[in-house]
Amino acid sequence: MRPVLVLDLDGTLALGNTPVLGYARAIGTLAPQADGLAAAVEAFLADPGADDRLRDAQDGYQAVQMLSEGLGVDGAVRSHAYALSRAALDDDLGDVRAPDGLVAALAELDAHLVLVTNSPRDGLDTLLGHLGIADLVHEVRTDAGKPTGMRPLLVDLLHDHGIASDPAWLLSAGDIWANDLAPALELGCSTAYVDTYDRRQGPAHVRGRTLPELYPAIREWARRPAEFVRAHPLPTGVPAGTAIQRPGLDI
Repeated sequence: MRPVLVLDLDGTLALGNTPVLGYARAIGTLAPQADGLAAAVEAFLADPGADDRLRDAQDGYQAVQMLSEGLGVDGAVRSHAYALSRAALDDDLGDVRAPDGLVAALAELDAHLVLVTNSPRDGLDTLLGHLGIADLVHEVRTDAGKPTGMRPLLVDLLHDHGIASDPAWLLSAGDIWANDLAPALELGCSTAYVDTYDRRQGPAHVRGRTLPELYPAIREWARRPAEFVRAHPLPTGVPAGTAIQRPGLDI
């Protein structure tokens, strides 16, 4: 039996503002009422605490969602803009970068690595090559439909890898609690929360402001998954699956 590490992409493995600002600009192009959206998102990225409307946003994508909803932009426009922005990464990755030490950290793990992203396949191969992890990830699941699509996807992985009766052998790491961690917690899986803006939106077995802070814990989990859960219990009085203040991103 081999442990399964499920990794989010944007904000977890891929850092930088180019993708989300491209997304905001694409919405502004498609929806005239959102012409100033990119500037507002850029201001949020510079100072996540400056705008009270975005006090619960866990990343730039949630900022885009909240602000665009307030401007009356519907989901279909956001979805189209998102697809356009991802395809554009083939031509310009801008400031996209991997967290420090990512390649070495993943290369040393004896685990099956699965990338799960709401992104379409367009632009993804270029991005993974740029991050240096194209040959390290064993499986890629695109168009995942987080948050609603995450639970059934995890159930499939548990069964496919023969660990349905030992769900702690799957660890989900990501920066959006509702998308990446809540479904895993409901199934009894291990979790690692990249809480970039210290939002503390729900429980996790381990939490850090950056992925590199969590490398030691992920190594520990990969060596002894069952012991990891016992060594890092969830906060007492906070059940898995507890509600959060904002929904996850549905694009």
